[in-house]
Parts: sequence; structure tokens; C-alpha cells
Amino acid sequence: MVSNLRHHSRVAWHRLSRRRLISGLAEGCISDKLCGPLLPGHQHMQHQDNAGLPQIERYETYLASDPDNGTLLGSVVDLCLAAGQPERAEKHVRVALTRKGQDPYLLSILGHTLLAQQHWQSATELFEALLARYPDAGLAYNFSLGCLWLGRWHEGWQALAPYVEGSAVRPAAASVTLALRLLHRLGELGHARTLIQHFNDLLSQDAAFLGAASAVCLDGGDLEQALLLSEASLAHGRTVEALVVAGSIALARTDVDAAVPLFQEALAASGTEARAWAGLGMASMLRKDLPAAQLQFEKAVHYMPSHIGTWHLLAWARLYGGFLASATSAFQSALDLDHNFGESHGGMAVVQATAGQRSAAEASIARAIGLDNECLSARYAQMLLNGELHDSDRFHALAMRLLFSRGGTFGRSIGDIVQSYQD
Repeated sequence: MVSNLRHHSRVAWHRLSRRRLISGLAEGCISDKLCGPLLPGHQHMQHQDNAGLPQIERYETYLASDPDNGTLLGSVVDLCLAAGQPERAEKHVRVALTRKGQDPYLLSILGHTLLAQQHWQSATELFEALLARYPDAGLAYNFSLGCLWLGRWHEGWQALAPYVEGSAVRPAAASVTLALRLLHRLGELGHARTLIQHFNDLLSQDAAFLGAASAVCLDGGDLEQALLLSEASLAHGRTVEALVVAGSIALARTDVDAAVPLFQEALAASGTEARAWAGLGMASMLRKDLPAAQLQFEKAVHYMPSHIGTWHLLAWARLYGGFLASATSAFQSALDLDHNFGESHGGMAVVQATAGQRSAAEASIARAIGLDNECLSARYAQMLLNGELHDSDRFHALAMRLLFSRGGTFGRSIGDIVQSYQD
């Protein structure tokens, strides 16, 4: 607990507030734009706020005159983080640590400066060591936050779960939201839905919780609830997850004009948001703007390289544009991630059939159907080999249907939405 950590600290750093120990997303210091796999990405605040520089410099002067003053250190760290200068905050904390030794409370503050710089590995290692010595909900949150970004989702959930589900003390909203994101990444959508139901009344006005919940419901196939939650989230704050969910549903309705501004707003808040880039790419494909689609999908795979479906989107955009070699490369990237996914072999077969490589296409079709007897891309490749798709517009329409199908690139998320509006 915080009190225990302060007790073990050799120096009482008065007014180093509980929020620094509790949350890597402390109010105003580090922004809350988290997301999950096929969830929106995340960027901590990195902008430089020169308007606050004179105040920072003034407090730094005070701290230099009184380096053991914990209150001043706390003020300087807060100001640096709020101004988007976490490196500057880190330097001050490290100087204090050279004076005070491995003070655990100072180490926890150091961890926040590392989180703010997205130094996930070093921050996670630091919080893991502190958590082993001082069981605390805040330390568990910070460790789990690092785990989210390192792909150590199970470890993150295991550390956070006792403070979300097994505690007599009501968990912080940020902890519940992080728990949803971890469970989402783990594919534990049913478990996540249970948390949503349990905390929905309590957190009915918390934009971050509602946004994360909307993403869980979207990928769980509850489209009505996903839309309701995203709208509620956007009514209380413009969270990345809610923007992406709302944009995805608009896109699935083929309302491109409504979808694009939502994805753009998400990217303005978090430029690394892969699913928003993919959404823009799909919008560009619907508008038949293939150059834009290719650039947008390239951004998406850059920020979400382990998502097979995004590689498929890029491959199809390149294929539409006649770039067969680069389309082959994108499908190969998908196969490298999972060689047993039929649609990747089917997509490769389409490229090979388009290139006139009949034997290679037939072999890829056989592999695809062997893995998935209903593989749509393999069926389209067969149609190409049989000369049934001479019309480019018809090919484009059929391929778009593939990308939006339940078994296609978007799977149970956008694919299900589109199917629900078509049924």
C-alpha cells in the first residue's frame, strides 16, 4: 500500500501525491488513449508546452537551492510531465535518487517518467521489482500498463486482477479500463463483458471505460451495445476507442462520409492508431482511391504488424493497383505470421492467378481449401483461372465483399457488422 511504501522510504517525500504511485495515466500528466489488439493504439503526451517553461525554470531554481525538498521535486516533475517534457522530469528524479539511494517512492516516480517516454521495458521491470516488495493497486496498474504495450497481456492481467475483482476496495476507473483492454487482447471477451456489466452503472460517465467497453462489444459481435457505448463515451469525451468503434460501424454501413472524420479525429489524438489507419484505408478503397488506400494500409501494418487481416488489406490494395510483386510480399507477411490460415493462401492464389501462374495458383488454392473448405479468396482465384472475372469492376466488387465477409479480413468485427446490414 502507499502508506507501506512511504514507511519503507528513508525520506518522507511529502506531497509526492498518491496519484504518481497509482496511475501512469495521472490526471493531466500522461494521457489516456489506450487501446487493444484491433483496438486503438496509444500515445502518451509528448508535445512541448513552451508556455510552461518559465514556471518550470523558476521551480528548478528553487529545487537547486533546496534539493532535499520533496514538495519542490514533486512540483517540478508534475510541471515537466504536463509540459510534455518527461526526459527533463526523469533527470530530476535520477538526481534525487543519487542523493537518497534506491528510495522506493522515488523509484515509482521514475517509473512514471519512463512510461511517459514509452520506455515500456525499463518501466515494467522497475514496477515489477517494486510490486514484488510492496503489493499495491497502483504499482500493479503501472506494471500491467507496461505489460499491455509489451504484449505480456497474461502477466498484466494476473497482476491487476486481484485489485479489480478480488478486492473489497472499489477499484479505480483506470484499473477497470486497463483490465478490459488486457482481457480484450487476450481474447477473453466473455470475461470482459462480465466486467462491463459489473461496473457499467458505476462508470456510466467515464469516457475511457465506455470506449474500451464499446471495443469489446464490437469484437464480441454485440453491435447494438457497441454503438450505444461508443456514443455514450463520445458524449463524455473523445476517446480513441469510441471514435474507432463509431467509425467502424459507419464504415460498415458504407457511410464513408461519416466514417472518415471519426478515423481522422482518432489519428489526430493518436497517430499510431493502427485500426484507424486501416479504417481510412477501407474508406479509400470504397472510394476507389487506391494510392491513398495503399499508403494508409502501410501505416496500419507498421503500427500493427502482427495482425494478419491488415496485411491482407494492404495486399488487396496493391493487387487492385496492379502491383503484383508487392501484393505477393504482403500476403507472404501474412503467411509468415500463420501458415495455416486459409485466406492467406487464397489471397496468394488470386495474385498468382492474376499473374498467369496457373500451377502455383492451383497449388495455393488446394492449400487454402484444405485448411478452409469455405475459403472465399480461393473460390475467387478459381473464378479467375476459369476466366469468369474479366470485368475489373466485378472483380473489385467481389473482392470488397470478401474483405467485409464474416470469414474475411475483418472477421467478427466489421465483417459481422456489414453482414448484419446486408442480411
